[in-house]
Amino acid sequence: MALPFPAPSERSRKPGVAMKQPRSSTTREVSRGLQVRARLRSGCWATLGLALTSACATVPPGYSAVVTGPSGVWTSPVNEGVSFIGPWSRSDLFDLRAQERNEDLRGIAADGAPVQANASVVTWHLVPEELVAFDREVGPHPYSRIIRPIVQAAVRRVVARYPAFQLMDTRNLPAIQKQITELAAPDVRRMHIQLDQVYMRSLTVASAELNAAIVETSRLEQQVLAMQHEIEIARRQADVRREEARALATANLELEHSLTPAVIADSAERAWSHLLASPRTSVLMPQELKSIVEVTP
Repeated sequence: MALPFPAPSERSRKPGVAMKQPRSSTTREVSRGLQVRARLRSGCWATLGLALTSACATVPPGYSAVVTGPSGVWTSPVNEGVSFIGPWSRSDLFDLRAQERNEDLRGIAADGAPVQANASVVTWHLVPEELVAFDREVGPHPYSRIIRPIVQAAVRRVVARYPAFQLMDTRNLPAIQKQITELAAPDVRRMHIQLDQVYMRSLTVASAELNAAIVETSRLEQQVLAMQHEIEIARRQADVRREEARALATANLELEHSLTPAVIADSAERAWSHLLASPRTSVLMPQELKSIVEVTP
């Protein structure tokens, strides 16, 4: 006998749609295990990549690195490129290129005037072979801790050797810069840093009124020096003329013994003879002239 309505399974089925077969518990467990394995595998690869990345040090051009590992600081720095340093190690980068810093340097001149050098340039670089010792003894910020105090002390010592008007003369700047660099370089070098140069654009007096007074004093001193130079030149010229007069007097004394009246008369006759021999000379012989005149044709 047929039922007047469809079976529950047939009544709930939509036309054209296949019924999903219920998954068994075994299938669900296998799928879950595969997902867990995939997650574990990706986690292992990520952990391995992170470990390899942290175990390598990348040093850009112009730099060097000091490596600190579990056993301490490496004795040699790491050069440019990618280097394996091992896990649980740290690398600190140091710039080996020439570095410079603008600085306003000040000092006291020999005459007590305050002198300053604005926008001075201090150039230095680290010594690559001593980078490990530099990291251990100095560390970061070497300019403010080491270089600047040493250079400032050298500037004060050199500036104190000159009066203010000589410091303001730009012709003296190269010698002053050289003295400052030579004085400060050995102290900086002991801290594993090479001081290249201390360049000073100009030296000026800090006070405007004092600067004007120094300029006026310098002008007056230059005038005094010029006058002293002129006096020295006049003294030397007087000495030369004095020697010439003394030589002339000596020559006259030597000739005095040989200038007898007869020699003088003979010289006079010879002079007259040369004068009369000239074609432009007209001779008028007075009657009272008793000298013998010898005329050369």
